[in-house]
Amino acid sequence: MGLAGKPESSPELSTSLQLVGKGRVVWAKKMFWLRNAPYTVGPYAHDGQIEVRLAFADAAHQAKGSKGLDPETGLPQAAAHVKRKLTGYRAPHRLDPEKYPSRIRRTAFTEEDLKKEARARGLTVPS
Repeated sequence: MGLAGKPESSPELSTSLQLVGKGRVVWAKKMFWLRNAPYTVGPYAHDGQIEVRLAFADAAHQAKGSKGLDPETGLPQAAAHVKRKLTGYRAPHRLDPEKYPSRIRRTAFTEEDLKKEARARGLTVPS
């Protein structure tokens, strides 16, 4: 759909899968599992998210070829450079936290959506 044709809701976006590794997740019993891709993946990110990702890429390109550890932070030179560049950075077009889609509508289907679907299927709906 591209940037201009951004779908309205996360159900329309959750069409791809991600393979997730256990990493340091202590509660996981499996080494890998599949999950829906986040609705802000790729070109569906909000304007502020795109700006931050581009700022990160720019800082990372500037740090390319850095070797050794940074004496101040103990991080690799490239990571320390990115950290210095992005510390305090705020995207000009960031969303107000109260307008995050996950705050407005936490799930793909609300309780009312499910009740409406249950009634349409002739199921008993609790009050």
